[in-house]
Amino acid sequence: MNRAVFSIPAILCCLILIGTSLLSGTPAYCARLKTVTFATADSVWARQFRLFTDAVQRESKKETRFLFVGGPEAVPPFEQIEAVRSGVVDVALLPAAYFVPQLPEADAMKLSRHSPMEERKRGIYGFYRELMEQKLNVIYLGKMASGVSYHFYMRKPLTGPDFKGLKIRITPIYEPFVRALGGVGVTTAPGEVYVALERAIVDGFGWPAIGIHEMGWQEVIRYIIEPGFYQTDVCVLINKGSWERLPAEEQRLITRIFERMERESYDLSRKLAQQEKQLLFSRGVRMIEFKDGEKDLYLDTAYRSGWDKVLAKSPVTGARLKKLMEQ
Repeated sequence: MNRAVFSIPAILCCLILIGTSLLSGTPAYCARLKTVTFATADSVWARQFRLFTDAVQRESKKETRFLFVGGPEAVPPFEQIEAVRSGVVDVALLPAAYFVPQLPEADAMKLSRHSPMEERKRGIYGFYRELMEQKLNVIYLGKMASGVSYHFYMRKPLTGPDFKGLKIRITPIYEPFVRALGGVGVTTAPGEVYVALERAIVDGFGWPAIGIHEMGWQEVIRYIIEPGFYQTDVCVLINKGSWERLPAEEQRLITRIFERMERESYDLSRKLAQQEKQLLFSRGVRMIEFKDGEKDLYLDTAYRSGWDKVLAKSPVTGARLKKLMEQ
C-alpha cells in the first residue's frame, strides 16, 4: 500500500495557516471583489449600495468582501464599464447611461414604467441579464435606488411644455426630450451646474428627484416641473468571470440578498424623493404643474423621443424590449 509522506515543516506550515485564519476571523475561502461606483462615496447612490455590500459581508460571514477602489476620482464613470467588462475591477455601480455606447439597448432601461420587482416578473430583468452577459461580459444583478423619476429644475417659470428659447443642461438621458420640446442642450459636468445656473449660462437642468440638496442646487433654482418622467436605472454589474469563480452557494446568497435590498432600496428612494421635494418647497422652490392635455403632451414627448432614439440604434432588440415593457 502506498503511504503519503508529509514533512514536519509542511504540517507545521498548514497548521499555522489554519490557525491564523481562525484567529483573524478570516474564512479559509474569501472572495475579495474590487468595486467602483460612478458617484462619490458620500452620495445617496453609494450609501444605498453599501446597504447591499454590508449585508453580503455580514451574512456571508465575510466569505465575500467588497474592496472599494473608489468612485469617479478613481475610474471616470464612462470608463467603468470597460473596467468591469475586462476584469480590471470585479463590481461596478453604474447607471445605464454610462454604457449606452457599448449596449444601445441600455438606453431603454430609463423608459420602463415598472418597478424592479415587476421587471423580474415580466421577464424584463431576465432579458437584460442575458443581453449584458452576452454583449458586456457582466452579470446584471439588478438596480439600486430605483423608482425615482427625473424632473426639470428651472430658474424661471414656464407657461406650458415648451422649451423654445431655453438653454437646458443635458445628459444623454434626456437630450432627445429637451430637443423635442424645442430647447437647446448645454453639456456641463455636474460640478459646474451651480455656476451655470448662477451666471444664467443655462435656464434649467434635469436630475433625479433625489440628491439636489447634496449638490447645493436648491440655492439657484426657483421652480420644479411636474410631472416627473423616466426613472433611475443605477445598475449593479459583476464581471462574468468573477461571478463564475464564486461558489454556487455564494452566488445564491448574493442573489437572495440583492433581491431583498433592491426592494428596500426602492421603498427608501421613493421616501427620500418625497422628503427632497418638501425640502425644496421649504426653501421657496415653486411647482410648475402640467395638467390634462399639457401633461399628456409632455409625457408622450418624453417617452416617444426616448424610444425613437433606442429604436434608431437597435430596431430589432429595441422593439422586443418595447413590447416587453408595454405589455
